[in-house]
Amino acid sequence: MIELIHISKRFGDTAAVDDISLKVESGEFCVVVGTSGCGKSTTLRMINRLIEHSDGEIHIDSQPIRSFREEQLRRRIGYAIQSTGLFPHWTVARNIGLVPRLLKWPKARIDARVEELLTLLGLSGSEFAGKYPSQLSGGQAQRVGVARALAANPDILLMDEPFGALDPITRETLQVELRQLQTRLGKTIVFVTHDMDEALRLADRLVVMQDGRIVQQGHPLTLLREPVNDFVASMLGGEDRGLKEAALLPVSERMSPLGVGGVARERIDQGASLREALSIMLWRRVECLAVVDDGDIPIGELSFRRLVGARGHE
Repeated sequence: MIELIHISKRFGDTAAVDDISLKVESGEFCVVVGTSGCGKSTTLRMINRLIEHSDGEIHIDSQPIRSFREEQLRRRIGYAIQSTGLFPHWTVARNIGLVPRLLKWPKARIDARVEELLTLLGLSGSEFAGKYPSQLSGGQAQRVGVARALAANPDILLMDEPFGALDPITRETLQVELRQLQTRLGKTIVFVTHDMDEALRLADRLVVMQDGRIVQQGHPLTLLREPVNDFVASMLGGEDRGLKEAALLPVSERMSPLGVGGVARERIDQGASLREALSIMLWRRVECLAVVDDGDIPIGELSFRRLVGARGHE
């Protein structure tokens, strides 16, 4: 879907991005992380030509992006940013319908799409369509920003720190909603963040940048277990990498069959993470949890030894 081939971007004598290559498959959720000034946002903006690359080629569906007119390219790529970019004097409905209007969709089709997207993102059309951005909470405004990015049903969605200004609870809620939305719609997403927990929670492919270069890329678990250098290890949490890995692994991966001595009193859902299980064990001061299915029926157990990966006698 998206391929960057030996891409560089120079501002005068300074290389903001220096000879990077990256391929993002169709339907993949790619998250780019790095310290401030590493070139991650510049990389994102080169994909929709908000910033022109200096060297190399960027392809979408095997076609160079410079073969498209700029406005044509941007209308087929959704773009969401931290500040939402909503026009303050426009209603929510008008903001969401911006690109479909530019594409000259019939009004009835635009109205139906606005209603569809508001519903998809958990906002009532009758309540929110006529509101203005100043009347929205931070989380609501970000949902509207995502809805606007999706309005013309683009195959690609670029997101630059979209949840960076939100409180932790709202941020985590929107992360879960975005991941579910991506799974449901199958969009290709390139997402920039400096928050490693957010990156690990969302990414199919994780890309770590340093000083304008890609240092390592791959599945989050691969990077956690096999960082190529101390910088990547530090970015991924240093000595906390074990806990971050535990947050990605489900309880079902380590549970064992129910024992003959009865079911543990404390329970945990099979889809919960090993990190959640460890937290319950520490908080409740227990060494074994009953693992339950969606109907709260015990289907296995998780001991502390199994949680940390020990084998043999429990």
